Amino acid sequence: MKTKSEPNWLLEYREEEEKVANKLNLEDRNIFFKYIEKENEFYFSDLKEKTEEFDELLEYDKETFKDKFSIKNIKETDEKPEQFYEFKDKDRIEALINSNFEEGFIIKFNDGINVSKPFTIKQTVKSGRKITKIILVIGKNSKLYINDEVDSDKDAYSGQNIYFIVEEDSEINFMLLDKSKGRSTTNINLITKGRVNFVSLLTNDKISRNRLWIKMLEHSEVNIQQGVIGNGQSYFDIESEIIHFEKNTSSNLSYKAVLDNSAKAVYKGVIRQEKSAINSYAYLSEHSLILDKNAKSISVPSLEIETNELKAYHSASSQPLNKEMLFYVMSRGLGRDLAVKMIASGFIESVFNKTEKMEFINSLNNSIENKMAYLKS
Repeated sequence: MKTKSEPNWLLEYREEEEKVANKLNLEDRNIFFKYIEKENEFYFSDLKEKTEEFDELLEYDKETFKDKFSIKNIKETDEKPEQFYEFKDKDRIEALINSNFEEGFIIKFNDGINVSKPFTIKQTVKSGRKITKIILVIGKNSKLYINDEVDSDKDAYSGQNIYFIVEEDSEINFMLLDKSKGRSTTNINLITKGRVNFVSLLTNDKISRNRLWIKMLEHSEVNIQQGVIGNGQSYFDIESEIIHFEKNTSSNLSYKAVLDNSAKAVYKGVIRQEKSAINSYAYLSEHSLILDKNAKSISVPSLEIETNELKAYHSASSQPLNKEMLFYVMSRGLGRDLAVKMIASGFIESVFNKTEKMEFINSLNNSIENKMAYLKS
């Protein structure tokens, strides 16, 4: 939200971003244009009123994180922060959020810290809209766990841009849980010199638009595990892009979706290996389980390879419920719905088999159980 009390650089930045948004498309690759559905080109412009019920955006144990980071409110920063120059808008929605965000913070974590308790971003919207922008800088030789929890009521909108800069020899473990009942947009951009473990589970009831963009510098490693559960008329528009920008980089991207009723998911997985990314390794896996003939899954894998000195692999499938497996489970005395629930839950849980943090595992399992509760014996 624009206010006259903001510093001049921020007012100018908002105006620049609005101009950029007017020039950009929702997609930046021609291969993806045909998968845009007009009815799902949603914006927050029809939600004029921002939410008046602002919960705390950041949650963390004050004693644990004491003296381990510094925080600045973007609206109270006198000069344009240097981190603003690190990232370029990828599409119209990201630019619109940058132009209209109501809350914004720059958080710098110190070098050499190792904290097992999670630092949580909690985006809760009960009415109207809530739009936020957060920049996180992870210092050298550090290890952190960060949660991003998104929830909105059915007539509300959540929009957020989160930017990471991960310095060398550091590890960031990030979990996104989006259980919105309304509309939500999350853009997550990372530039990493270290290790990134990214886990996400989307269980939205309405429309979810999720973008993950990662630029990998020398000796960095990225592991991505993404899950989607949709039923009713939920719609998911997801894109994950990994750019191997320098040599000796490794990425592993796994995605699984369970779709029922009239749910639909469009997943666009992109791995790009630049000419300079010699001796890099990449694996992309996309798999969907369809529980109803009216559900639909579209997977659009894309490998963009600019050098020969690398390894790159890909696998993809979209399959209905296995009748033999269902018969086997039901033969053990379970009703059909409960048998379907067990098979579907096991399918989606398997994508998170590399997750090590017990708090992450418990949160993921609870979200899966809650979403699959509509299937009862």
